[in-house]
Amino acid sequence: MHIKEVLKDLLRPAYRQYLAFNNRGNEVTCNICGRQFSGLRPVVGRHADGSLFEIQNHTGRCWLCDSYPRSRQLYYWLHNDYKILQADKIKILHVAPEVQISNRIRKYKNVDYICIDKHCEGYKYPDYVNDGDICNLEFGDNSFDMLICNHVLEHIKDDIAAMKEIKRVLKKNGVAILMIPIDFELDKTIEEAMDENLSATEREERFGQYDHVRLYGQDYFDRLKAVGFYVERISYNDELNMKYGFMPKEEVIVCKKG
Repeated sequence: MHIKEVLKDLLRPAYRQYLAFNNRGNEVTCNICGRQFSGLRPVVGRHADGSLFEIQNHTGRCWLCDSYPRSRQLYYWLHNDYKILQADKIKILHVAPEVQISNRIRKYKNVDYICIDKHCEGYKYPDYVNDGDICNLEFGDNSFDMLICNHVLEHIKDDIAAMKEIKRVLKKNGVAILMIPIDFELDKTIEEAMDENLSATEREERFGQYDHVRLYGQDYFDRLKAVGFYVERISYNDELNMKYGFMPKEEVIVCKKG
């Protein structure tokens, strides 16, 4: 690791504490770290050509823990609807885990917690995140009480294969949290064909992001049901959306294996 990267890792916590203090207020609360702010940090992304773009609105990143709206919404569901801390001993598989959430779940005494991600060259992964392929999971049938897969399936070429693997490794009555970005104006999903190999620029033009292979429409829920899931869609009211900086149209998509 280069000395510059080491220094960044060492200084980042102090810098985030400074940002949190400088943006303190009572307009929005991060329900993961518990800090309150006058507003949230802009979301920064990258175009296919490498240039950066910035989205600045109420539903941004936490100044302290860097959580995104979808992470805060998932965390809210885990604690307020699923009541994870009151559950009996449960086993969870978390695919591409959000560090803000995994850092907390790893401390829960009642959770046997396993994290995987498909390791790619040029990326750093925490040591507790094992290399794994969601389309070919190495776990046996009926292994997990819960599987969390938050904004992942839009990156997977064969999402149906991934859904089937998710269902296979869940226990009877187990639940999978399969949140994705969805365009509710679309009746039918737009996606890259299996025999296509679009460039990053073409993917950005077609699906809105250079590393997405589809843009889901309302038929996403039909796909889940066709695999055999019972689907529950959970959204929160405007008051909670504003308080915690949730995306207003984002849903927690809970898929149950019967």
